[in-house]
Amino acid sequence: MLQILISVDTLAYPISIFLALKTILFRTSRGYAMPRMNILNKSEQEMFDAPPVFSSAERKRFCNFQNSLKEKTETLRKPSTKIGFLLSCGYFKATKRFFKPEDYHQNDIAYVARILNLLPDQFAPEQYVQSTRHWHQDIILEFYGYRRFDQQSLDAISEEIISMMRSQLKPRLIFWRCIDVLIRERVQIPAYFQLSELILKAVNQRKKELAAVIRQELSVEVKSLLDGMFAQETESSHARYKLTLLKKLSQSTKPTQIKERAADLLYIAELYDSLKPLLPVLDLGYEGIRYFANSVIKSDIFQLNQRTEEDRYVHVVAFITHQYYRLQDNLVDTLLASVKTFENSAKRDHKEWCYEQHKTQHQSLKTLAFSIDEKVFGFVRQIQDIIDNDEADSRKLALIKGLLETHQTYFPDIEQQWQDFRSGFDADDPSYSNILEERSLRLQNRVSPILKALEFLGEIGGVWV
Repeated sequence: MLQILISVDTLAYPISIFLALKTILFRTSRGYAMPRMNILNKSEQEMFDAPPVFSSAERKRFCNFQNSLKEKTETLRKPSTKIGFLLSCGYFKATKRFFKPEDYHQNDIAYVARILNLLPDQFAPEQYVQSTRHWHQDIILEFYGYRRFDQQSLDAISEEIISMMRSQLKPRLIFWRCIDVLIRERVQIPAYFQLSELILKAVNQRKKELAAVIRQELSVEVKSLLDGMFAQETESSHARYKLTLLKKLSQSTKPTQIKERAADLLYIAELYDSLKPLLPVLDLGYEGIRYFANSVIKSDIFQLNQRTEEDRYVHVVAFITHQYYRLQDNLVDTLLASVKTFENSAKRDHKEWCYEQHKTQHQSLKTLAFSIDEKVFGFVRQIQDIIDNDEADSRKLALIKGLLETHQTYFPDIEQQWQDFRSGFDADDPSYSNILEERSLRLQNRVSPILKALEFLGEIGGVWV
């Protein structure tokens, strides 16, 4: 026996109803637990199948009837049928659906009764019988340009559901896209159970198709490789499973972390290569792969083992495919981040080097200027003082010669200081390239495992190889 539970988070009227889907488990007579996705819980089903709750403004909007409808109402004999007819018009105008008269809201009954100059108490749900309601519905459908949800409509929406199911849309989204399709095609929206049964049927059919593919196409050897995902890394009771270790992708640029992720990619790449022939047959598409993979990521090993064998393999195949591309993207991002970090670090150190060089050159310039001022200009000033005094020229000459002998030892030092200062500007700056070279090994430790693990594609003659 199959037990079905239905769950959703929110519901609101009119027309727009927002749902959240929950995943629950159902058990078969064989004892397997399989994921079962449904659409609405009991309370929300009741809300969906009940007339909309109007605000005052909405009530005025949807219960504003054209004269032709009012004239049609005048041809009806019983107050219950008059009120029921107009209120059915208002509810259909808002939701494109029909509802049971016993569910009509008292405020809406009172509002329509006032339009008809009747009393709310004159409406008796039991007097608005099904045969009359069916006749009125035909009138309302024709008035608003809609048609019934008949077998033709059911067949058409079933095809839409199958198409959406192959795109791996969530049942909640499928449900509301069906509503959109029906409104677009101007078809009466049926009761909840009619649509939900169609969707659940498509879900189960899709599961059967995937299970059949797994049974026919998945070899024993590949199954053994996939089963290895459920093996513990060590014999310790606290050891984690290989599949668990592959779920979370580190963003670290530490060499040890990078090497681990590169090793994981090589492991997953081997599995992916073995699954390549299977993927076109499964025909999961991008959304399907992402859906099943995320289901694995969110589940623990026990939950996965509770699935049927075929269903478990479908999930693991999708997970491997998803992680194969995801891990490559992760490592490419790590590669780019490592290179950028390396480059920024080198630029920062070079900037600091330039700053220190500037400080050194500034100090050298100050020292040179001081030496020139003291030993060159000072010497010139002393000569000028000798020339300006009143002594004989022979005496002046002797004094100047004495100054030359005293200062001549200074001049080579000053000249050398000047040459050193000039060489600091004239020489090429090798510091940035030196910094890059000094740090290249650190970068290689990070990028080398990535480059070895990644599979690069290139285009030759318009063909990707």
